[in-house]
Amino acid sequence: MPQLTGWRFDSQAQRLSLFTDGAVQPRVQIVENPRRVVVDLPGTDLAAPANQPVPSGPVRIVRAGQFDPQTARMVIEMADGAPALQPAQVRLRRVAPEQWLVQLLPNVPPPPVPASPSPPVSPVYPPTITPLPGTAARSVEVSGMEVRPEGFLIKTAGAVRADARRLEELPPRIVVDIDSAELSTGFTNRSIATNQQNVTRLRIGQFQDNPPVARAVLELTPNDTTSLWEASYRPDLGGVLVRPTGSANLPTAPQGEKATLQSAQLTPEGIVFNTDRPPQLSTNWENPNEYRLVFEPAQLPDNFSGPTISATSPIDSLRLKQTDDRTVVALIRVLPGTRVGDPRPLDADRRRILLPLITKDQLPPPSSSATYDPLPNNPNGLKVVLDAGHGGKDPGAQRSGVDEKDLTLSIIRHVSDKLRKAGFNTILSRPDDTFISLQGRVDVTNNTSARLFISVHINMMPGRDDIQGIETYYTNQRSARLAYALHRRIVEYTGKPDRGVRVRGLYVTRHNAVPAVLLEVGFISNDQERAQLLQSDYQDRIAEAILQGLRDYLQ
Repeated sequence: MPQLTGWRFDSQAQRLSLFTDGAVQPRVQIVENPRRVVVDLPGTDLAAPANQPVPSGPVRIVRAGQFDPQTARMVIEMADGAPALQPAQVRLRRVAPEQWLVQLLPNVPPPPVPASPSPPVSPVYPPTITPLPGTAARSVEVSGMEVRPEGFLIKTAGAVRADARRLEELPPRIVVDIDSAELSTGFTNRSIATNQQNVTRLRIGQFQDNPPVARAVLELTPNDTTSLWEASYRPDLGGVLVRPTGSANLPTAPQGEKATLQSAQLTPEGIVFNTDRPPQLSTNWENPNEYRLVFEPAQLPDNFSGPTISATSPIDSLRLKQTDDRTVVALIRVLPGTRVGDPRPLDADRRRILLPLITKDQLPPPSSSATYDPLPNNPNGLKVVLDAGHGGKDPGAQRSGVDEKDLTLSIIRHVSDKLRKAGFNTILSRPDDTFISLQGRVDVTNNTSARLFISVHINMMPGRDDIQGIETYYTNQRSARLAYALHRRIVEYTGKPDRGVRVRGLYVTRHNAVPAVLLEVGFISNDQERAQLLQSDYQDRIAEAILQGLRDYLQ
């Protein structure tokens, strides 16, 4: 792989020079909030991350970093108040086989480039503006940021998908991308100075407009060389909580005005609870037939209107009670064979809550994999642990009567058959519908001397049914090449949106001593994608993609 061996920024000429030890083709894009010019060098390694502050002029700082294992990145960050840049004001020029110039043009022609004894200067190329792939999508408004004891909260008007990754630059930073999110025009304080958990500043901007992506950046202290962070939507907090990986959940005391439960109706999808403001929710099973849904802070008025329950209803009873001044508990006694899904908001204000109920006649037909007859294994083949997410008492994500644990097991069986036909020695962490702990999955690798670990999961977006696509996760650098090889093939073979390869401190990827990846091969919350994931031929397509990705990795 070529390497970016050096670079230099001339502040007077407003010109960035790049030096490599092989042929590369840079890509340039202009990004707003904060305003910057991003130069990506695909298929290039960085010798060492560095930055160069610029004391005066329209540029504030120039940074060099490794964006991902396959891409070196240069960032020219403009100073506050610098004028907007148009694509025509950025010129990319190759002056030698292993030297490129990025020229910023304000309102005057660029200074002449000195003659070079190298081969003739190539023509000037316009920058390749490369927005992330995707199509226009429904967006959620981002309204503010808040420092909390456990981390940082980015407030949103509804459920969103968020991802955190670490950039190994100087100083190090944590980047949080929030999909389908737009900053509110009333959200003005977009930068917060702090001194918590090695974070010196939290800032946020609109990274791109179509599809909309908001990006938050946590600037870390220079001596923070190892910390990993995670980001996830928290309906009880009303936004994305960004915190160090592995942090314990702190109890959240109900705050603000109490939500008034106004009514509940039985619909074909389940029970819809109507409130006058968004409550915090928690759930558990009171006993095997009675489901408990807790609203906080909330109050139950005397004129609450309950549902009409008949002999054909999927529930036997619904009882609500005010257990203390700020807590309302709903106890739902469900009939045998009825499944209960995760409660989710039906509107952006989160005032209409659906508790899904799936009856026997709504359940999909049993998977043909129930009669699975595995192919013979190959004792001398490369050992690969195949891990089907969840299992047994842990169903994983659920939607419309489909359990994640069933999909992952069926897909893993397809993968195992493909790999065994190709000469691999596969070990299934769970060959059937049994529960196995996270450490138990890691132990399978250690006890069998396996060389690789691949875990398959199905994604879910609470409150959103329009999101679909492929995501891949890894933790350690030794797993990066495997993650990218598998991810590229799955996106290619399924034709699904590429939602990226992401670094996250997941237990099975963090604690495995061998290259380990976790594949999210679709969204159970998307009706179209869920229907495809239930089809045997589609599962076979995923399995073929994993096989080809492994072959790419082993070449």
